[in-house]
Formats: sequence, structure tokens, C-alpha cells
Amino acid sequence: MLIKELTLTDFRVYQGKNSFNLTPEKREGKTRPIILFGGLNGAGKTSILLGVRLALYGRLCLGSAVSQKRYDEFLLDAIHHSRETGRSANSSSVELKFTYAKLGTESQYHVKREWERKGKGVKETLTVLENDTPIKGLSYEQAQNFLNELIPAGVSDLFFFDGEKIAQLADDSGGIALEQSIKKLLGLDVVERLSGDLTVLNRNLAKRSSAQEMQAQIDAEQTKLMHCRKQAEIIRQDISTILAQRAELQERAKRLQKDIDDRGGHFSTSRAQLEGKLSQLHSERDSLTSEINGLISDAAPIALAEDFCRRTKEQIEQDLQLQGLLQEYRIHNGYRTHLEGALDSKLAPDSLAIVLAEMDKLGNSHQDLESQTLVHDLTPSQAGKIYSAFEDARRQRQDVIKLFDALERIEAELDEIGASLARAPDDSLIASDFENLQQLQQKLGRLDAEIESARAKGKDAANEAVEIARRLDRLYETAAKLSDQKRVIDYVNNANGLLADYVDQTATAKVRDLEVQFTECFAKLARKEDMDLQIQINPKTFHVELLTGNGRTIAKDELSAGEKQIFAIAVLEALAKTSGRQLPMIVDTPLGRLDSEHRTKLIEGYFPIASHQMIVLSTDTEVDESFYSDLSPDISRAYKLEYDSKAGATRVREGYFWHQKEAS
Repeated sequence: MLIKELTLTDFRVYQGKNSFNLTPEKREGKTRPIILFGGLNGAGKTSILLGVRLALYGRLCLGSAVSQKRYDEFLLDAIHHSRETGRSANSSSVELKFTYAKLGTESQYHVKREWERKGKGVKETLTVLENDTPIKGLSYEQAQNFLNELIPAGVSDLFFFDGEKIAQLADDSGGIALEQSIKKLLGLDVVERLSGDLTVLNRNLAKRSSAQEMQAQIDAEQTKLMHCRKQAEIIRQDISTILAQRAELQERAKRLQKDIDDRGGHFSTSRAQLEGKLSQLHSERDSLTSEINGLISDAAPIALAEDFCRRTKEQIEQDLQLQGLLQEYRIHNGYRTHLEGALDSKLAPDSLAIVLAEMDKLGNSHQDLESQTLVHDLTPSQAGKIYSAFEDARRQRQDVIKLFDALERIEAELDEIGASLARAPDDSLIASDFENLQQLQQKLGRLDAEIESARAKGKDAANEAVEIARRLDRLYETAAKLSDQKRVIDYVNNANGLLADYVDQTATAKVRDLEVQFTECFAKLARKEDMDLQIQINPKTFHVELLTGNGRTIAKDELSAGEKQIFAIAVLEALAKTSGRQLPMIVDTPLGRLDSEHRTKLIEGYFPIASHQMIVLSTDTEVDESFYSDLSPDISRAYKLEYDSKAGATRVREGYFWHQKEAS
């Protein structure tokens, strides 16, 4: 398996979409397996590891015993909340792209797990693509099972782990944590569950009823079934009787209705409605007539002289324009007279004549105005009122046309209703027939209710009979199996024996391999002054003993803190190698409790060679500038995670603490 890309969208401290290229690069003929993430505590390193596990395993990423309610709460808490806006995103997702080889064929996978708020709950969706094509026909559970089979969660614990896992193994004095890891490696936890299920099955078989008691139950259920069948038959006969009565009443009602219709009863039944409609139409006609009279007595008649209105409007506009020009002419003449008087004593006659001649030129355009006749001596305000009256007349004319159309339709309806009323007979002539018909319809309604009630009882009896029949089928099946009970128990016991043999043989072979792998891994990671350490594992109890190079058994408490850490990391590496799976390794803050010498051994002898892809999540004090320099030849790329406490979000930059740029 090779993880190519991880994308976190509004996930925990990661705001918006954040994509991480995790593909190791090949430079100068050498593949560099390490992808390094650097960040202070709280910057989101653990979210990287959690995002990978969540994408693959869903609820199992929190543990095998986590409830659905707790998982839903975790998903809601994982949706990013912005401190700047005080608001949370509506949805969140984790995506993982990786390659995986099955039976010698490598495939590309794209897993997207997305969830969104739904009221107080959460809705989760899981999409799996194989070679860019969705795997069709998979429900959520089937898609999750597909991923679990692809990369079992128990095995992934040996490859995706954090400092807490290392500390758990380091401080595990009773060997329980190591025992659990070995069982997950060998799949013995599944075998134990299977053996437990077989034991429960064996216990349930022993508790089953005897054949005599089973026959008594069968006889009792058969008696109940016969009773239900009799009840169903009685109800069927009652329904048949009622249906016959209903058919007779229905026929009488049809004949009576025909008699009424032959005498015009179909008109009489609607006489009251027709009379009500007639009264309504008279009211509407009176209202329309009143509206028409009001419009005719207002401005509407003016619209009949449409040409007159147009010519009058044009003449008024000409008169208003002429009035303006005449006013300008009078002002010009007055100013000329005033100017001539003012300049007469100040200018020579010749100069004055020139000025007046120029003034006359300006007024020449108005010389013919006095010859024109002003027809309407109106102010602009008066003209505006006339224009408004013309516009009201035009609009009212349209309203009158619509009202006359409506009045014509009402008159036509009045004629139709009058003709219908003329055809309707007097109600008193057919009143008794109407009363008899109504009584028949009431009886038909009561019979319909009885039929519906009887059918409901019949349905209940039928459902009860079906349920009894199902119980009888189960009893017959159980009775048939009772004769084979001993054979089944023998099968269960044999299966448990086979499982025990399988566990013994598998455990013995794998445990010896694990012991050898641990010795090599610990020797590679330990300092010279550290003691030589081997482990010896009991393949039946999985009890672990620590042995020195000379074969002396020691307690884990005799190890230094650094040796315990190296012991735990060596155990994890040995377990991973013994598993035989080629999976990436993701290690979160692995160096927190190691001294500088042990860190150096880990950086030189573990990170570059432990896996074909090593994703390391570290603080600046774990992989410092010196260690970074030592790791550089094996680092494909590095990411710096910077947490902005004001925004409540992490920014991602390419590079480490000393060499970084904004990530694209």
C-alpha cells in the first residue's frame, strides 16, 4: 500500500480544503520514504493520523467498543469551528487516495468520508472509487466492510500509531498490551470471538426444549390456528350476507332515482341553487349598472370625441408656446426702450443707432408674433388639468367597455337560469320520493360501515393465522433439528478443537519469527551502552519474558526510560515485519521521551528503513535542526503546521521549521 494524498476539509483545526501530497519522491536514483510534518502541540499533527484512520475505518478508528451515539458526537465535534466568525461549518470530510496490490495487480483507490449536520444529529456518507470508478452496489456497511477486508483495523494498529501507543507498550509491565498486539497480528482476536460464539451456540443447544415439550407447543398452536380459521369463515359469511342486502337496496335506490329524473327531479334538486345564483346575478347586474352610470356621468363621454380631444391638445400646446414667445418679445421691447433712454445722453447719435440696430436684429425673429392669434389663453396649470381630464376620459372609456362586456355575460346567464327554473317542477310533487331516496342512502351507508368493520375483523383474524403458521413453521423446524442436536454439538466441539490447534500452530510459528525480528530491531536501535535485549514469548499464554544477552531474565523495571521507549518501538517494528504486509507507517510524536542518543539511533536506523513510506509527525524539539539535517537525504517533502489561536485554525506551509513556503 502507498498513500498518495490526504485531503482534510473543515476537519478539526483545518479550515477549508487542505490537501497533502504524501507520495515519496525518487531523487538521484534513490527513493526518499519520509514525509515529515512539523508543528507545535495543538497544531493538528494528531489530526493527520486521525484523518487517515477515520477515512479507512469510520467508527472503528475510535475503538471496537465505541457506540454509534459516541461516534456521531465525535463527528459533530470534528467539524471545524471558526473563532473569528464564531460559526461552525455545516459539513466536513476526509479523503484518502492510495494504491494497493491484490493478487499481483495494483489498483488505485479513492476513499471519501463526508458528514454534515442534520438538526441535532449527523448524516455520514462513504464513497469508494477503484481506478477512478465508483464501486457500484455497495451500501454504507458493505463499503466499510470492503475497506476493513482490504486493510484490517487490527493490523493497521501496528503501522499507524502515536506516542501514546509507544508509551503503552513501554510501560506495560504485565505484558497485556503486547499480548493484544500479537493477537491482532495473528488474527487470534477474531478466532477468540469465533470460539466464544461457538461456545454460546453450544450452551443454547443444551437449553432447548425436549421433543415432548415441543410437541405440546405444536398441538397448542394448531388448536389456535383452527380457531382463527373458523372465525375467518364466519366473518366471510357475514360479509356475503351484508353484500346481498346492500345490492338489493342499491337496486331500489337506482329505480327511485330514475323515477325522480323522469319527472324532472334532476332540475328540482338544484332549484334552490339556481334561485340563489339568480339572486346573486341580479345583485351583480345592479352593481355593474351603477358603476356604468357613474362613469358615464363623469369624464367618459369626452372620450367619444377622440379627434376633438387630440386637436384641442395640439392647439393648447401651440398657444402655450406662442404665449412664451410673446412674453420674450415684450421683455425685449421693454429692455430696448430702457436702453435707448439710458444711452441717449451718453453716446453719440451714430453710436446709439448702431447699438439699437443690433438690438433690433435680436428681435427680428419676433416681428410676426403680433399677427398670430392666441386661441386659448391658458396657464400651464390649467392646460395640465385639461390634459388630465382627457386621460381620465380615455381610461374610463376602457372601464366602461369592460363593464358592458361583464353586464352582457350576466344577462346571458340570467336568461339561462330563467329557462332552467321554468323546466323545474314544483318541489312538493316529488318531495316524498326525495325523502325515500335519502332513507335508502342512509341504509346503504350503515351497511357499508358494517362491511368495513367485518373486513377489519377478518384481516385481524387472517394476520393472527399467518403469525401462528409462522410460529408453527419455526416449531417444526426446531423439532426437526432436535434429532440432530447431538450431531451439531459434536460439530461445535470439533470446531473448537480445530480452532485451538490452529491457534497453537500459528502462534508457535509466528511467535518464533517475532522473537527473531525483535532481537534484530532492538539491536539496531539501541546504544552501545544499552543492554543486549531479547524476548521470549509463551505461544499459549503470550506471556513475554525479557532476556539479556547472557540469557538472564530481567524485569521491565530494570530498563531505563530510553530503553523502554526503544523496546516499544522495536516491538512495533518487529510486529509490522512479522505481519508480512507492505503498509505505510505513520508515527505521531515518537521521540518525546527519548534522549538525544536514542533519538539519533531512531533517526538513523528506523525512520529511513522501517517502511517504503514513513510519515512522521513531530515537534521542533523532537526533530530539531540537527536531526532534520540528518534526515534530509531521506525526506521527500515536509510540511509545517502553524496554529493561529485567534482564528482557531491551522495554516499549512511546505517545508519544515527552518525552510518553509505557503502550501499550494
